[in-house]
Amino acid sequence: MTCSPSTDQQPSNQETWSIALHWVSSNRKLIRQIASPYIKFMAGDYEDLYQEAMIASVKALITCSKKESPERFIPYFRVIFKTSCIKMASGIQTVHCLEDYFLPFPEKHEDEIMEPEALEIEQALMAVSKRQREICHWLLQQSTPASTPDIAEEFSISRRHACRLVSESIRRIEGVTR
Repeated sequence: MTCSPSTDQQPSNQETWSIALHWVSSNRKLIRQIASPYIKFMAGDYEDLYQEAMIASVKALITCSKKESPERFIPYFRVIFKTSCIKMASGIQTVHCLEDYFLPFPEKHEDEIMEPEALEIEQALMAVSKRQREICHWLLQQSTPASTPDIAEEFSISRRHACRLVSESIRRIEGVTR
C-alpha cells in the first residue's frame, strides 16, 4: 500500500512523472489520510488534492534521486505533501498569470462623483475627532491589515495611545451607525 517506488537509477522527466502518477493512483488512501486534518479548510476538491499529491511525489522522487536514498521516498513525500496541504488550507494559491493582478486602472477625474460607500464612510467618520479621522483614512488605504505598532510608527505616537484612538473611534462609529 505505501511502498516507495523503485528509483535505482536517474529517471528521465517523463519517467519521473509516470512513476509519480502510478504511485499516487495506487496510494490514494494514504494521500487522503495525510490530508485529512486540512481537507475541511481547503477550497479545492479531491482532484486538486491528487494533483498536489502528484507534484509532491515528483518533488520527493527528485529529492530521493539527488540524495541517493530511495528508501526515504515516503518521509520526503509526507513532508512535502503536508506542506502543500497546509498552504492550500490557509488559502495560499500560486499565481498563474501576473497580468491578472496588474490591470491598468482608469484615470480618476476630479469631478467624479463619490461612490455611495465612500459617502457612508465619510458620514460615519464625522463622529470622530480630526486625528481619529486621519488614522481611520490611513487604515482604510492600507492594502494589508495594519497593527497597532504600525499605526504608532506612522503617526509618531505610543502603541498604547494608538490602541486607545482606534478603540475610541470604533466605539464612536458604532454609536453613529446604530
